[in-house]
Amino acid sequence: MHSDGFVLRATETIINFPLAHRRYLVRSAACRLDQLNGQAATDFWKTLCSRLKAELFETGHSYEDVRREILAFQAEVHRELLLLYEPVCNELSVAAT
Repeated sequence: MHSDGFVLRATETIINFPLAHRRYLVRSAACRLDQLNGQAATDFWKTLCSRLKAELFETGHSYEDVRREILAFQAEVHRELLLLYEPVCNELSVAAT
């Protein structure tokens, strides 16, 4: 934007989409954890959460915001893991007959 020969700069604001609402990220993390066991699963999870934490800090989030985001993400991944093993409605109706 120009005004009287001076350049005015707009203040930039980055708004991140909450981690827990990033469906592909949640689903892919759950599927990967489902494939791993023991230390490999622990290492994957720690590395993923560390990377996400760093990403949030780099975009200016406070410690409390980052903590809330990671905890909400963990809850969604856990929910997704449970959904992987939830019986499909069709399977239940066939079993009942």
